Amino acid sequence: MRHNCLITDEQAQAAVELFDHGYGYSAAATRLAVHKPTLKLLHDRWLVRGTMAVMKPHQPRRVTRETKIATAKRYLAGEHKVALAQELGLASSRPVVDWAKEYRDKGDDAFAPKPSTAKGETARIRAIDKGEDPDAHPHPSQPDVLAPKTSAEDISLAEYRQLQDRLLRAEAENAYLKKLRALRQQGQQ
Repeated sequence: MRHNCLITDEQAQAAVELFDHGYGYSAAATRLAVHKPTLKLLHDRWLVRGTMAVMKPHQPRRVTRETKIATAKRYLAGEHKVALAQELGLASSRPVVDWAKEYRDKGDDAFAPKPSTAKGETARIRAIDKGEDPDAHPHPSQPDVLAPKTSAEDISLAEYRQLQDRLLRAEAENAYLKKLRALRQQGQQ
């Protein structure tokens, strides 16, 4: 089990054994004297993943927008959430219920990619990528933190902006490479 769970590994194992013997989460919680909502989550994972898989960490996976919509439609049409979660290889059936709620609320607009706000450093990088001057567009001015640190005699404004933009791009690339390295290390474990 994870370190932030409300029950110990021994309690979780005992609960799984009770589930295997036909106990529900409420009866198992009473018998083990543990928090019912915690066992409800464990019971849901047990239903979806089975006895052995519950105790192992689950690798999260990305599900496409189309799959989410199709699954939500199937759930709303009456298919069982556990069967749908098993089919998709999810850790529990909770995402199926959440997708159905969002689809019911938003319809075909559910799960649409969120529009970018184009603020801050990313907006500057996008402008540079398009060959535009990021400071040429009128937008609410924000204080330039780096500006007071250079003097007008040392560098021209155009050179300063070019260096600032290169720095932002390098920082973005560095963050991307760090994230990529972390993902690769997770995959090797």
